[in-house]
Amino acid sequence: MNTNTLTRAYLVLGGLGAVSLIAYGAYKAYLPEVTIPASAPAPIVQSAPADIKVVGVMTAARFIARGQVIALDDIATTSIAGAVPPGARTATSDVVGKVAIADILPQQLLLDSAMSADPARAGLAALVPAGYRAISITTNDEIAVSQFVRPGDKVDIQLVLPDSVMSKQGGQGRAQTDLGEARTVLQDVLVLSVGTTLGDPALAEAAADDAGRRGEPSRSISLAMTPDQLSKFTLARSLGSFYLSLRSPDDLQLIDDNTAKLSDIRGPATPPAAPAPPQKRPIELIVGDRTQLIYPKTSGEPR
Repeated sequence: MNTNTLTRAYLVLGGLGAVSLIAYGAYKAYLPEVTIPASAPAPIVQSAPADIKVVGVMTAARFIARGQVIALDDIATTSIAGAVPPGARTATSDVVGKVAIADILPQQLLLDSAMSADPARAGLAALVPAGYRAISITTNDEIAVSQFVRPGDKVDIQLVLPDSVMSKQGGQGRAQTDLGEARTVLQDVLVLSVGTTLGDPALAEAAADDAGRRGEPSRSISLAMTPDQLSKFTLARSLGSFYLSLRSPDDLQLIDDNTAKLSDIRGPATPPAAPAPPQKRPIELIVGDRTQLIYPKTSGEPR
């Protein structure tokens, strides 16, 4: 092989090498840059303090209704770690005998804010709205909607006035059998409490069942009335019998006078029958041996 041929071969190989280097450089330029993450620091493990104390605090073993005296069976001891919560008690003697001034749910802490040694703090006065007065009435199943009335419900009060009361009001011109009336005297009256328990009576009854101390259903209901309503109801209840009718929570309509009388139930009275015409008494006329009956003519008859 001559010198020129070798020279050309070396030039071709050199050119190919240069092209390869240029192509490799372009390929590297277009590759995405890969970042190697730094190693994450190891978590620092701290040991728990060895001086944390565990204390027992008083909690409710069952539902305790507002106004209920807390008994030993009503409380339980629950262990917690750390400091005692503000107002919590750690001894049974601190809670037994006190009165719940709010409904206390099972497992809830017995805090000073929910109980008191003064029964008056759980009284009815806190439930009476401003400008109203509370009055309690004795009821039965018929009067109080079969004991389904609950605190917070609204009721209407119907009054039945007998004949003896209405006859004293100067009912001239009315038949003596139509004097009795029934009317709605108060509407939308708030029920404050049922019985002596000021909380939810349904929860209180369930708690009494659990404790085996269920008694007779309550016969008293406390109502909130304005002074004018109270005077009207006090007078009305002394004159006749009253009944409660339960309102729907969504019913805000007040009705007009709805007085009912006996004639509304019995219907119109039957008109009196026409008086019977007076009977004519004959006159016996005797002439000799003949006897004749003569009937006198009444006024208006032809002679």
